[in-house]
Amino acid sequence: MKRVALLISGGGSNMETLARDMVGDHAARPVLVVSNVPDAGGLAKARALGIETAVVDHKPFKGDRAGFEADLLRILEDAQPDI
Repeated sequence: MKRVALLISGGGSNMETLARDMVGDHAARPVLVVSNVPDAGGLAKARALGIETAVVDHKPFKGDRAGFEADLLRILEDAQPDI
């Protein structure tokens, strides 16, 4: 079974469709949804589906993409997704 992390920035309609499909004999399961927007609607959808969520707000990293990506990578590594 592949562990999947999903990245969102808004309502999460694509994430929700993917997550709802990853059931039964599907070869993957969603283990984390990460957003760069703290109040992204998709975070609530993910929580309602029982998926762990995290936020790496991009605003404090203005001009520091490497810093943003380092924080994002840390969160992803902690979740240990395969995809």
